[in-house]
Amino acid sequence: PTRRRSMKLATMEYLEEAKQRSNVDAKYLELAKGNHESYTLVIEPDPAQGVTETTIIGFDNLDGQMNDLWEGQRPTLFTLSGPYGVWVDILRGKMGATKAITMRKLKTQGPFLQLLAGSKRIIRWVELLRAIPTEFEGSYSQYNLPGGS
Repeated sequence: PTRRRSMKLATMEYLEEAKQRSNVDAKYLELAKGNHESYTLVIEPDPAQGVTETTIIGFDNLDGQMNDLWEGQRPTLFTLSGPYGVWVDILRGKMGATKAITMRKLKTQGPFLQLLAGSKRIIRWVELLRAIPTEFEGSYSQYNLPGGS
């Protein structure tokens, strides 16, 4: 199979790829069934590591399917924000997403217990994201994900 070119983390292209993979993954769809939620992800800069921009992306779920995708701020049920390095650690498997949330490495806004109730779904989603060939910025590029199955 031809190696797909890698995508920069949190670009629209990256989100589209995440949507494509999520919406055909039987395990994810089973866990996300009945989920009607919207999310804003705020990726904060880490200037010491060469990441100077704040990135804000969002998406919503309709019955578990990723539906609308956007860049920038919109009102959503959940907002998760954290430094660029925390997102990288989650994607490279150094820290679990749920642990990042409970340890407040990722700050959350929205109904906290509802967010944690979806932790199995979040874990599966991160597994899907790990399979996307991903380019990280600044010194985090040493952790670029080659992607795979």
